[in-house]
Amino acid sequence: MAHARMTAGARPRVAVVSVHTSPLDQPGTGDSGGMNVFIRAAAERVAAMGVDIDVFTRCRGHDLPEVQPLAGRSRLITVKAGPCAPVPKDELQRYAGEFLGGMLGRERLERRRYDLVHTHYWVSGWVGRSTKDIWDVPLVASFHTLGKVKNASLAPGDAPEPFARLAGEERVIAEADRLVAATPSETSQLVGLYGADPDMIRVVPPGVDHALFHPRPRDAARERLHLTGVRLALFVGRLQAHKGPDLAVRAVAEAVARDPAATRDVVLGVVGGPSGSGHGVDVARLLDLATTLGIGDRVVFFPPQSQTRLADFYSAAEMVLVPSRSESFGLVALEAQASGIPVVAAAVGGLRYVIEDGTTGFLVDGHDPVDHADRIIELLRDPTEAERMGRAAVERSMQFSWDATALELLGVYRELIDVEAAA
Repeated sequence: MAHARMTAGARPRVAVVSVHTSPLDQPGTGDSGGMNVFIRAAAERVAAMGVDIDVFTRCRGHDLPEVQPLAGRSRLITVKAGPCAPVPKDELQRYAGEFLGGMLGRERLERRRYDLVHTHYWVSGWVGRSTKDIWDVPLVASFHTLGKVKNASLAPGDAPEPFARLAGEERVIAEADRLVAATPSETSQLVGLYGADPDMIRVVPPGVDHALFHPRPRDAARERLHLTGVRLALFVGRLQAHKGPDLAVRAVAEAVARDPAATRDVVLGVVGGPSGSGHGVDVARLLDLATTLGIGDRVVFFPPQSQTRLADFYSAAEMVLVPSRSESFGLVALEAQASGIPVVAAAVGGLRYVIEDGTTGFLVDGHDPVDHADRIIELLRDPTEAERMGRAAVERSMQFSWDATALELLGVYRELIDVEAAA
């Protein structure tokens, strides 16, 4: 195993690799999601704890400088690899070598030796394996989603993840010095599906920005969003089949059909945009589905929102629906809970870790719209219980913070960086 050695008192330097998406990209668009939020929040806070962080990402056409500061001693470095434009994730591997060359060139240009590499997602892991060997430094790998997990829970008609991804994940897992998992469930998946060494895995949950996501007056939030006079069931996320936006539509339609009184003023808000190559769900198809089910006038689509604006959407909602087929963590569920909003979610992956079933929301086994509608109706019929769940959700969210995430990551880094004792 590689060990970085540095002089006592010096600031460690960590290269963070995120080939396919930038931490500055808007979550909910393209391939951007919770991983973007994680990388930026963690990088900025770890930097504040005494580590120099450079986040390397691929140029995708943004009119941004090649090197730009984030917060503190953290920077974002854009590398040209392939066209300076969006490229589907399943085509990125062909540009990994060029990306690696760009990273090595930047390191030589600045004479900036790194003590550790931390990669996010499997394509970045390929780059990390090479930098580990070339720089003789430890490799930490985070995946955020796992191909084998997604393939075990495909939505109807969804294409499986390609063999190249599965093989790439296996190689990174075998060669990394530490694997960072978001939850104990992901740890089990890494060990059970990929044969990872459990001693190499560290659980580091994502956090939530409590200064931004906290309970706010619902009526005021609805007024700011021009949603007065309705009760909002909310879906937030990329419009991908495995996120289940179609299930959210079907579940609300089922609830409306079964209990017209309880749902008389309910509207489903869908916040997010299509994502991926061949994996996206077109807004027109979702609207056609809603119309076919008789709730075309009850579904409202919104583009991806900034984190500040998203806080208003959570606060305006009666509940947040997270009917994912797979979910490594469930950052939307955590942000909703921090905002004091109960969550109705599928009992999959990290959602079982984030949500306390019956206390901060409901976990629903399976993906039958009838079962999800049961819980939607239950919350609508009993606003007192929904408020109690919202208060418990805030308490649950207090167990997560980005400072705690950064502190845990710093501990992982320190395990691998051998600091020479002062003479």
